[in-house]
Amino acid sequence: MPPGLGNLWPVPSVEEKRRRRRLVELFCICFAVIQIGWFVLPSLEVVRGTELLAQDKIISVDKSAAHADEVVFIAIDERSLKLDHLWPEEIEESPALASMAETGFPWNRAVYAAALERIFAAGARLVLLDLIFDKPREGDAELAATLEKFPGRVVLAANYSLDEADPNIAHDDIPAFTLPVETVQPKNGPPVPAGYANFWTDKRDPVVRTALYRTTLSELKNERPNPSETIFASLSFRAIELLGLPTDRLTTHRPLAFRFADTSAVPVFPFHSLFVPQEWKQALKDGEALRDKIVIIGPSASRLQDFHVTPVGKIPGPMLHAHALLAAMNNSFYVRAGWLARAGLIALACLVAFVICWRFRRRPVLAFVSLIATAALYVGIVYALAHWADYLLYPIQPTICLLLAGASCTAWNFAQERRESSRMRSTLERYVSRNVVREILDNREDFLNALGGTRRAMTVFFSDVRGFTSFSESADASAVVEQLNEYLGEMVSVIFRHNGTVDKFMGDGIMAVWGNVVSEGAATDARRAVEAALEMQSRLAKLNGEWTRRGWKTFTVGMGLHHGEAVFGNIGSNEKMEPTVIGDTVNLASRVEGLTKKYGVSICITQPLAELVSDTFLLRSVDLVQVVGKSRPVEIFTVVGPRSEEPSEWLKRYEGAIADFRARRFEEAATAFKRCLEENAGDRLCAIHLLRCETFIAEPPPEDWTGTEIATSK
Repeated sequence: MPPGLGNLWPVPSVEEKRRRRRLVELFCICFAVIQIGWFVLPSLEVVRGTELLAQDKIISVDKSAAHADEVVFIAIDERSLKLDHLWPEEIEESPALASMAETGFPWNRAVYAAALERIFAAGARLVLLDLIFDKPREGDAELAATLEKFPGRVVLAANYSLDEADPNIAHDDIPAFTLPVETVQPKNGPPVPAGYANFWTDKRDPVVRTALYRTTLSELKNERPNPSETIFASLSFRAIELLGLPTDRLTTHRPLAFRFADTSAVPVFPFHSLFVPQEWKQALKDGEALRDKIVIIGPSASRLQDFHVTPVGKIPGPMLHAHALLAAMNNSFYVRAGWLARAGLIALACLVAFVICWRFRRRPVLAFVSLIATAALYVGIVYALAHWADYLLYPIQPTICLLLAGASCTAWNFAQERRESSRMRSTLERYVSRNVVREILDNREDFLNALGGTRRAMTVFFSDVRGFTSFSESADASAVVEQLNEYLGEMVSVIFRHNGTVDKFMGDGIMAVWGNVVSEGAATDARRAVEAALEMQSRLAKLNGEWTRRGWKTFTVGMGLHHGEAVFGNIGSNEKMEPTVIGDTVNLASRVEGLTKKYGVSICITQPLAELVSDTFLLRSVDLVQVVGKSRPVEIFTVVGPRSEEPSEWLKRYEGAIADFRARRFEEAATAFKRCLEENAGDRLCAIHLLRCETFIAEPPPEDWTGTEIATSK
């Protein structure tokens, strides 16, 4: 460092260096977890599978989807293929059934013509034939004639295939688009619209989660489409067009992730029920079940192998078209977050883990609870965005990174804290009050016996710096520590000089005891405690003068003392013990210290202590108070100073006014308090009692009034 520049670049303390090193260590841990989340987790099959499964569960089934009752599925199932449950007479009565039984599957296409006649006669709106009519077959003429009768009400299925190449394309590995054969198209009317029946699985697993409503051959080859290239539409897209519904959302050439509808409301009827009179009457209710419906005809038999794995299970192809159709009708689409969002979420998760572990680096349990709560909150946010904003984030990988980074940082913090605590304990155990050290060295056995627990009379002292909390929050931390250490150093030296024991520090507060370790009698202990309090006030006045010259904030300190029995012993756990005092005497001393602020005095002592020091110090009555936690009042005094001369006339007049007040002579007391205030206008005790006198003159207290003031706060 250049000479003379020490103020510009101050040398950090050991604690500051340790804090900075811990900060860097935790950041490096979190950065390592970010790298794991970016590059390792996506390559793990179990993580990838769990991520997709969690996303599917979060999206779930769209139970609120409308229009599900407008779709009917006529299934070519095993019973329709075998017809073995029907009597021969039933089959012979229906030409369609007879043809189905005679030829077997694939059926004569006149069967589909008969089915269409039956369905449209029942009042159906639209029929989707999820069957590939790629080659001429028997019955094409009948089917073409029927299609000609119902223009714009039927959609045929086309197919992308790698099995057969398009004649116009030279390479066999390029997908070919197979349209329905010309022989099924109407001779005179417009051609029946056709839509491809294909669905493509997710690139990450063999599950269908998206529907590609429009595409081109080039796009299937992952190439940029030619503007003049033919755009092919899906089966469900053609249906939406014929229904006259909006297709704006569907005109994109990219796959759309959609919510699967609750298809429990979609009726499913076997294909043969169209031609069996009893089933037509009972199941289809004489065709009423088809009125104004969108009918999908397609295979559901396992032998036809038209099944797809989806987030809602393995379903037949026609039912998958029903889901895609309902998604388009209800605009039930959502967007999945991409790789950039995943990378950002992982980085953010590790950053949050870093902040939590740094904030609670000394409280591992709280850090762990915060991490779990944050993970739960994130999953809740993912769920909310998926259902309210149709945006699906990654729920698993960021959560794994959050918990992994948090657990690693917490474990590292715990290990570092254990190491530092072990080092600090060996140092801090040397810092005890001087008389405690002396007693340990000189009377080891007596002291150890006392640590087991003894009850004895002692004087307990409490002090507190007024407004220190707000001061410490607004001032520079190093200045706060420096000023507080200077104050505590002066106060502790006074306590030691008067043979007191510093029991503990409570931030800016001090608890000291006389008579717990070494006692020269109750009166001596009490006298030394009051002498120490007076000297501490004197030392504080000098400190305030010095701090004023430095431009620092001055301190106002309240002190409370009480004498009584308390228990002295070694309190704590197996890991850490400390000699201290407990009991009602300690509590009352603490309450009395709190009264100094209310009454505007710097020192408050109780009557038991006042009886021991009244011959040595000049005292002034404060009040008769029932403090919080006590059922009986206690007399409170303040110390005016050493009893070197007779009390002043002012003090005698004040004490006489107090006696009149407690004797219910409120007018005489009020007159005396007014005279006292005339001579000392800023005296708060006189002002308090004068206000009470005026209140009681206007409205006298009850007969059982004892002059006791009830304290409502500690």
